[in-house]
Amino acid sequence: PEGLIAAFRKADEKGVPVVVLKVGRTELSARLAVSHSGAIAGRDDSYQALFDRFGVQRVQDMDELATTLMLFAQPHPVAEGGLVTLHDSGGERQLLIDLAHDLDVPLTGISPETEAELAATLDPGLPPVNPLDAWGAGGPQADRIMEDCMVALMRDPNAAIGAVVHDRGPLSGLYEEYIDYMRRGHEATGKPVCLVSNRQGSGTDPAAVAVTREGFPVVDGLRSFLAAVRCLFDYREFRRRPAADPPAADEAAADRWRDRLASGATLEEYESARLLADFGLPMNPARLAEGEAAAVLAAAELGYPVVLKTAEPGLLHKTDQRGVVLNLADEAELRAAYRDLANRVGSRVAVSPMVTADGVEMVLGLVRDDQFGPLVLLGIGGINVETLRDVACALPPFDRREARRLLDGLQLRSLLDGLRDRPAVDIDAFCLAAERFAVMADSLREVLDEVDINPVIVHSGGCVAVDALVVGHAG
Repeated sequence: PEGLIAAFRKADEKGVPVVVLKVGRTELSARLAVSHSGAIAGRDDSYQALFDRFGVQRVQDMDELATTLMLFAQPHPVAEGGLVTLHDSGGERQLLIDLAHDLDVPLTGISPETEAELAATLDPGLPPVNPLDAWGAGGPQADRIMEDCMVALMRDPNAAIGAVVHDRGPLSGLYEEYIDYMRRGHEATGKPVCLVSNRQGSGTDPAAVAVTREGFPVVDGLRSFLAAVRCLFDYREFRRRPAADPPAADEAAADRWRDRLASGATLEEYESARLLADFGLPMNPARLAEGEAAAVLAAAELGYPVVLKTAEPGLLHKTDQRGVVLNLADEAELRAAYRDLANRVGSRVAVSPMVTADGVEMVLGLVRDDQFGPLVLLGIGGINVETLRDVACALPPFDRREARRLLDGLQLRSLLDGLRDRPAVDIDAFCLAAERFAVMADSLREVLDEVDINPVIVHSGGCVAVDALVVGHAG
């Protein structure tokens, strides 16, 4: 992969867009994973993280690949804003709206000035909106109306790129009038514009090649066109993205743990939490206790209410073994819970303060890719983490700003803003924790196999990690 990464880096430095069609995206890692993180991140996620790091645009099939390359090859820079489109069919306009929503392509909301200009141009009864169906009663002025409407749409300050979405004529011919609509729109603004059919239709008309070479791509297929526009917009945003500036790793902390992890050992929760705390992760305090009296003493030091967990070696997912007892309010409840755990699981336990803050359960994790090394994931956590699979993946290191960008792409992102009577949570605190986690992942990249911090409870006043698992890599 070193050659691939070097090529992507060089393209990024020179501002050359790269478009990739990668097969095998549904193939999950075949190896058994001991953590939730290992179960929800497959090998394809590593490639996607690599693409995201260098702004590589990914497409899903050959049509998307060809269309995206055509749009990147056209010579006119993409402006600010979204997509404007001109139609001669109301139904096909609605189809574009639906597909743009599915593919997350922003359609320009036109300004009042553009709306007024269109209203003065259109036949009565046609709404001045984008996407625009401008074909009215026909007649000798119909083509002039279409041209003028295209110019008005392209002039809108929020229009980045335009498209004339008209199907082909008999024998897949291109009508010269459609080409004129494009030329007028471009001449008035300098913005890129395409001619798009709803399905494959250009056939062998030489005009399709000639006009494309002129700088106005003639594209077959609405879905592949919209996928290409999304790539254009995503690349535009990538070029604006500030370079990540993660802090330097704590090399003293890395040195303390490198030999321990190089053995390939799976650290118990208490030791895992110590490692993570050494790198600045906000871990919930814990005390190990061997025996009931020691557990009572630990709870007294920490203060009630407390959580009691089994600390028997080899139990990686304690909840599955009913090895976690929450919200023990006093010594009597603690003693009863300890006796039950000792009888069922074993006498060795860990005592921690009960996190009472109302928040959202998140996850920070790491898996090791055989080619690319550590892959960090962050997202919605808790007991349903493997069911929801609402996580983002990235190659370490990265900073808190990048963590925020990744969080903003989650499907359940709105949970962090508060729902109903619940307050918004401290997203910045979680992003800081993600930054520190990513720096740790990079500094220990040769000796980490998996890490699972789940859940990280993010609340209005910060965040705290209440469970952790670290697996070393023996190399």
